[in-house]
Amino acid sequence: MKNIDFSSKIRILICCHKQYQLPPNPKEIFLPIQVGASIAETKLNMQGDDNIGGFPCENISAKNKNYCELTAMYWAWKNIKKLYPDLQYIGLCHYRRYFSFNKRNYFDDAIIIPESKVKKYSLNVQKLEEYLKKYDCIIPQKRVYPYSLEIDYSVNHQSEDLRTLNRLVHDLSSDYNYAYNDVIIQNNKLSHYNMFIMSWENFNSYCTWLFKILGQAEKNIDISSYNSIQARIWGYMAERLFNVWLYKNKLKIKYLNIIKFDNAKSDSHLRQFKKLVKK
Repeated sequence: MKNIDFSSKIRILICCHKQYQLPPNPKEIFLPIQVGASIAETKLNMQGDDNIGGFPCENISAKNKNYCELTAMYWAWKNIKKLYPDLQYIGLCHYRRYFSFNKRNYFDDAIIIPESKVKKYSLNVQKLEEYLKKYDCIIPQKRVYPYSLEIDYSVNHQSEDLRTLNRLVHDLSSDYNYAYNDVIIQNNKLSHYNMFIMSWENFNSYCTWLFKILGQAEKNIDISSYNSIQARIWGYMAERLFNVWLYKNKLKIKYLNIIKFDNAKSDSHLRQFKKLVKK
């Protein structure tokens, strides 16, 4: 692979829903994007997931409360090439979550850092280039659960929805059946956050598959009575489906910890697991 001209070949979306301090933007790699822009009370001074150049475009911005960061992903899938026709790599992160290129946490998927330090976050461009030469996709370090992803989803969300998703995967892309079983039913590890950095070709392939399934899921699952947390259903499902898609397509993956800028003290996943075992 030839050296990558990052100034024109790659963009990493930073999904934002409110005003927030963002990290330095090396070589204009980051592209801040307001998610849910079409339904937001306040317009942020950045690209919205509902327009291109200030004009309407194909989007699902109004569905942000259910699709979460996927509204930015959908916007990029349908529109970003119009802004950057030479784009070869694309990524997605969050206004408080970024990939950690320089620090490791062997006991959790995330490294928690105070919000005041966000200005000091550094995207290691050299390492990013090296990883993209060696790997097909960069994604978050997997979180390990004491039970399968099927059980985890059923406990924290609506188990019937997962059964519907299973059926839709079987009906719409039966060649993914074994991957779905291995990842969701038999496996207890999950890369969260719908974060990634990968080639445009892989991104296009994934979005084509993902949004076809979620579009049908919308027609088959009634979420009208869901609270604001459960209403994020398509974002939650996409986290699981992304892991299925990666497994099925046998991509060479680089796992990185996530840096999360947060002032709240939260238990690491290891401590949470220990508490669960003691019960």
